[in-house]
Amino acid sequence: MRSVYQTKFWRLLLAIIVVASFAIAPNVEAATSIVTRDEVKTAANKTIQYYHNTYKKKEFAGILDWPALGLFAFGEDVSGPKWTVNGKNGAFWREQQVRTGVNLSKTKNTDYQRTIIGVVAAGKDPRNFGGVNLVETVKNTMLANGHFADSVADNKTGKPVGNELVNAHIFGIIALHVAGEPIPNKKKATEWLVAQQHHDGGFTWDVKYFDDPADYQLIESDVDMTAAALMAFAILGLDEQHPAVARAFDFLKKKQLANGGFDSWGTENPESCAWVIQAIRLHGQDPLGPAWTKPSGGNPVSAMLRFQVADGSFTHVLSEEDALPVYQNSMSTEQALYGMADAYNPKAAYTMLHEKYRPTAEKNMFTDYKPGQFGFTETMRLVYENGISGYTDRTFKPEKVLTCAELEQWLSQLFTKAVAVTGKNEPVTGEQFMELIGKANGAVAANPAGYVEQAKQKGWLYAGFDAKKPVNRAQAMWSLAQVKK
Repeated sequence: MRSVYQTKFWRLLLAIIVVASFAIAPNVEAATSIVTRDEVKTAANKTIQYYHNTYKKKEFAGILDWPALGLFAFGEDVSGPKWTVNGKNGAFWREQQVRTGVNLSKTKNTDYQRTIIGVVAAGKDPRNFGGVNLVETVKNTMLANGHFADSVADNKTGKPVGNELVNAHIFGIIALHVAGEPIPNKKKATEWLVAQQHHDGGFTWDVKYFDDPADYQLIESDVDMTAAALMAFAILGLDEQHPAVARAFDFLKKKQLANGGFDSWGTENPESCAWVIQAIRLHGQDPLGPAWTKPSGGNPVSAMLRFQVADGSFTHVLSEEDALPVYQNSMSTEQALYGMADAYNPKAAYTMLHEKYRPTAEKNMFTDYKPGQFGFTETMRLVYENGISGYTDRTFKPEKVLTCAELEQWLSQLFTKAVAVTGKNEPVTGEQFMELIGKANGAVAANPAGYVEQAKQKGWLYAGFDAKKPVNRAQAMWSLAQVKK
């Protein structure tokens, strides 16, 4: 028979469960978006028509760079017949500008970065556009510390300089990604960006330097740049389990308004919503889903669509309360379009471009290592996911014997556990190789032969494995890729 205390306990527990259910239920019920995906597409179609009507009369000059991104994501071919007049289109006009250096200043790396985004969105070759290899230019701006320099070439030295701009770093990452490229020096590029995160979890457009440490606690981060940093983190392979990503998302959650939108620089606007939408989608989340939908049913998408005007364009503000006029705004419109694209499509526009251009990038990665050769596919996976690279002359030398120094470098990039490799330019034998990769992956064996046996059981042995013969670079890549599966 239950005691009085047992009865009281069970009644109390039941009461807690009932109260909790009432507390949770309204949130679950309210977490339904007031905007549907079909409505997003309808709104986007109006913007697409607005662009066509507006730019057709000037032979589509100006449709690159940013408008082309959203148009591409909605399946529009801005280099095709629909967007061409008298044989001229946005890509034609932008290429003429690139040839003469218009809107392409060497003191602004972001000029080259945004141009890459527009070029690939137009279906053109970013490695030869207007006689310029935009991809190599941006790749060559990465500094020793992993930061994409503020400039492409300093006026005095002709070299990339500047370690101040966070946005130049972020868009360096994005630009190479949409061109199908891996991010060079990925580890340092990630470390540099993480180091710029502020006390509140957010980011600003530039690096802050203060003499008084207390001043760092007064920084108020920006929604747009925090979202941009999250985009870069996604491209660099950091997910929500990483502390920097978690803190940045927490910052955005705290900044989200009751209507689901965001403000920046003191004004609620569609651009901030668009940036957050892109970050959400690149991290595999749904901007229309419950996680980003407020009890009102509002989310970044519905909040952004409030700024669309009758002709399909977007305005920056909804009223004149902030002493700002209400009018069609080109920046608001272009950003809202690619925001709508990432709200509507299951994949981010940047991801779609990366997948389109990656095969071409892989073919151009090395001069002496091409698709179809042994270990090429495995090598590419390690290049993109782990930052493995070839030589500075753009060769990989797949048949070259692997040296101890090279193996040690690769192991440090691929595994968290440090493994010392004796020797420097000495070749690595098959047996030694299997022992070292086994140790790096946490395997334990009584002797080198034991590591070979473990590797055999796990399917790590490359074709033609010989314990006593040196391993070449392609064979090593094949085996390392099996370990990292």
